Amino acid sequence: MRYKLIPIFLFPLYLTLCLPFCEGELVFLSVQSQITVSQGDHNVKAALYISDVTGLNVISSELTVGYDPDVVEAVGIELAGTIAEGSSSAYNVKDGSISIALTRATPYSGSGVFAYVLFDAVTQGQGVISKLEIVKAKLNEGKDHDVEVGRSDTQTPPVGSSAVTFKGMRLKMDFISNSASHEIRVTLVNKRPVGEQPTGVASVLNRYWVIDRGGEGEFEVNLTFTLGPGMIGPGDQDNPSNLKLFRREGNSTGNWTLIASATSANAATGEVRFEGIRSFSQFTIGTTGDSSLPAEPLILTGFPSRDGVLLRWEAESEVSNVGFVVYRRDEGEGYRRIKFISSAGNTAFPTSYTFIDRDVSPGGTYYYYVESVDISGMRRKSRVIRVRVPIGSNRFALLQSYPNPFNSEVWIPYELGGEVPVVIEIYDGVGHLVRKLDLGLQPRGRYVSKLRSGYWDGRDMDGNRVASGVYYYVLRAGSFMAIGKMTIIK
Repeated sequence: MRYKLIPIFLFPLYLTLCLPFCEGELVFLSVQSQITVSQGDHNVKAALYISDVTGLNVISSELTVGYDPDVVEAVGIELAGTIAEGSSSAYNVKDGSISIALTRATPYSGSGVFAYVLFDAVTQGQGVISKLEIVKAKLNEGKDHDVEVGRSDTQTPPVGSSAVTFKGMRLKMDFISNSASHEIRVTLVNKRPVGEQPTGVASVLNRYWVIDRGGEGEFEVNLTFTLGPGMIGPGDQDNPSNLKLFRREGNSTGNWTLIASATSANAATGEVRFEGIRSFSQFTIGTTGDSSLPAEPLILTGFPSRDGVLLRWEAESEVSNVGFVVYRRDEGEGYRRIKFISSAGNTAFPTSYTFIDRDVSPGGTYYYYVESVDISGMRRKSRVIRVRVPIGSNRFALLQSYPNPFNSEVWIPYELGGEVPVVIEIYDGVGHLVRKLDLGLQPRGRYVSKLRSGYWDGRDMDGNRVASGVYYYVLRAGSFMAIGKMTIIK
């Protein structure tokens, strides 16, 4: 665990300016849906986005971002050039997540990139993807606010006609015309919209999109949403106009306006198309027909943590609900029930739950789903999620240095199964000691990113650059010793 504090403003000022949000206004916080890295990548940025907070008196935020610890490791945050620039900041890194706290004396304003999370690659591969997700978030210490979290992707369509797909957002845009090329950000929120619900339809999707365009200019676009297989009924496929697209303004929690009926719907792929859209904002979909739009009544996510696998789910409604059954499957085995959690109460509003599965092993891969049970015995399942527990801190190991071959500097990654003194020794091809790196007493953990790995600048003990050739590096960690080989090419 690491903790970093960067004081900029005095907290008494913060306390005097902690004012409530304006009524009926939402704030959307999102993170880019994924990050792609290769071995040796350092300080790779992932954007956190925020919707327009001008005049909403937002002066603090706390959020946790989850990621795949077998692919990347969070190493910090960057605020320069963002909405949160000038904030006091603190962050805390654990296996698979980074918790961030930001405060400042004057309210934030504007919309766009709120902050950047910095990642180092842990993977030994090339072009490896880690999905990102905001696990939890609150603004102004959770007082008097509505904050929605999701994933985002950005694209910049050119002037004229074009087709743009937003990765992970289940949305494709076909521009018929576009008078100006501006960045478009799509945020997908996997839950029923906050506040008022669309009227005049039989059911409404438990999902909605927030689309922001970074400039003015006229456009006409056709939107194709992917709802998922099994969600569009045969009646709606035959009569796609049963499917309705609803829109409401910016940060509003108020009424929705019907703006279009679908022109096509495919039950096999779950795709539905709406044409002639000329403005962006919040969007959701309803039906007057037979589609099963309230899919995924349970929104389940999971991440490895220091205590096991942290599962979190949100029930859209708990009217007549008794509780939830958590199921798990190990590799090569069937699903088994591991926990029953009682319902929080009889409510029509979304409720969040968490459960830590502590009976997991380092390096193991586990599959989970949650099933809700109501008083009539009816059961509804979440989607299945996959969580891999990192091997990380339960073994001693020396990994391949990177880059290899190298020119002037190299990083030497390793893993520690316990707290021990660590020394790395560099030898030339004939066995002469070239350099000794005394890294001191280090706790159990993975030391694989550039921020944490052993570092050698290619110089000997007298500060001279060493010659090209093959070199050996030796890790001494308590009673553990291992040897690796690397090559210098100049």
